[in-house]
Amino acid sequence: MGTHPDVKRRRKKQGLIRARQHLFRSGETSNRIVVVRSGWALRSAMTADGRRQVLSILLPGDIAGGELLVRGQIRNPIQTITPVDYCVFEVDQLKEIAAEDPKLVWTFVDLCFSGREASEARLVDLGRRNAEQRLARLILELHERLTAKNLAEEDSIPFPLRQQSIADMLGLTQVHVSRVMRSLRENRIVQVRNGVLTILDMNALVEVAQQYSH
Repeated sequence: MGTHPDVKRRRKKQGLIRARQHLFRSGETSNRIVVVRSGWALRSAMTADGRRQVLSILLPGDIAGGELLVRGQIRNPIQTITPVDYCVFEVDQLKEIAAEDPKLVWTFVDLCFSGREASEARLVDLGRRNAEQRLARLILELHERLTAKNLAEEDSIPFPLRQQSIADMLGLTQVHVSRVMRSLRENRIVQVRNGVLTILDMNALVEVAQQYSH
């Protein structure tokens, strides 16, 4: 993310948080916005029956808590899945800068809502796809995002997601995710080793993602 010069000067602090810790809790009121420098986090919501629905994955360069620019509290909690290195910006200071340069506001709004739109599109898509399609499309989406951030090595990407987190994102059971991952591995389409996912056959993965359910 390109950072406004005034924002760089007023950056409050940097920090590091361990895996499986909250960057923000639901209902939290805060005067800070976090930009992820390294690591992964998940934004999620709880369904009426108490299950977790993962809404989006935050990668390096993504903003956590951007809604605090226009809302007084956090609606959906954000939890790390790896150690996360981050920098913090004070909301009040950002508003002061924005008063002088309104373009800054729209930069933050664009970054926040682009991620939100992608997660909403994925949720709409869930009812139209089978398990294989859902997982293939998630892998392709992560590959595209990480490649754009120069965090992919050709067809290999970091992949710290646990099967339960994938299940919570795709509306599947952990057993179902395990079965699909095994199928992709046995068909030599993808492999996961030591937290790295490698796409062995991109054409085959795209075909799985685009196939129609019967």
